Amino acid sequence: MPEPLDVHAHFVPPRALAELGAHADRYGVGVETVGEGRVRLLFPRTGYTRPLAPKLLDLAERRRSMSAARLGAQLLAPWMDVVGYALSPEAGRRWSRLLNETLAAALREEGSGAFAGIATVPLQDGKAAAGELEHAMGHLGLRGVQIGTNVMGAPLSRPELDPFWQAAVATRAPVILHPWHVPGEERLTSHAFLQLLGYPLDTTLAAASLVLDGVAERFPDLRVILVHAGGFFPYQAGRLARGHQLEQASAARAPLDALRWFYYDTITHWAPPLRYLAEVAGAGRIVLGTDYPFDVGDPDPVGAVEAAGLGAAAETAILRDTARALFRLGDVP
Repeated sequence: MPEPLDVHAHFVPPRALAELGAHADRYGVGVETVGEGRVRLLFPRTGYTRPLAPKLLDLAERRRSMSAARLGAQLLAPWMDVVGYALSPEAGRRWSRLLNETLAAALREEGSGAFAGIATVPLQDGKAAAGELEHAMGHLGLRGVQIGTNVMGAPLSRPELDPFWQAAVATRAPVILHPWHVPGEERLTSHAFLQLLGYPLDTTLAAASLVLDGVAERFPDLRVILVHAGGFFPYQAGRLARGHQLEQASAARAPLDALRWFYYDTITHWAPPLRYLAEVAGAGRIVLGTDYPFDVGDPDPVGAVEAAGLGAAAETAILRDTARALFRLGDVP
């Protein structure tokens, strides 16, 4: 059994919260203590975040959970509630720099080698996002970047973001797309529909935009990971392909071809769609994910891969080898 590597997990550096408490004005982000000593953050336009769950902050507890889930290593990416796309570009740059630097410091202090860091960037400004990505990859030793599936409602394909995509190619930074601020949230208030249906929907919109608006064609060397097994994109690719055929003047990458351009995590919660994803995208485009520490994630990710019955070679690729190569993690166990 290879040492499984989880590429979809969330972390907030406690030192960033301490710095924010002391210098909130510098970042334009408010902080407030609520019930049971938890804190929540306040951003312009988007309002308060949900209270931060203790497991978002605690690496020791995370190690225990990883052991129970048979995980050998984990990538630590930001919790999307705190990325701050509503801030001004300059405040957003300072906030991203704080999150990235305190993440790098937490990794050094933890010292086990079981974790690697994923950056956040001020995606409200493509040039600032490019600069922060270059700093995170070149100076802090982070291994990739996580971004939202939209920027305050604007699509990821807008030309202003081209400097960011160029930087992602130049730094060889894998880009994890994670949903946040889903359109139509007012219809998703019951039964956890926001997480269960809204999140995969917004991932699908983002993926389709990158393909049909030409980002995938202009930047073919991008490495883009879609969480939650690609949302609905791999399962409605035929419908998107039909639309692409009808747009006869389109020079975008074909949606069916894009199935094997994207990478995907394993969070399907059911073996048949994971087998289908391996069939249409290839097992070599799938990486392990948990969505730790959230309940809607996969508590037994290794078992989920085993249950799909994909064979030993595919399991090894999904559990470890593809992610290690993608994120250049030769020094992670």
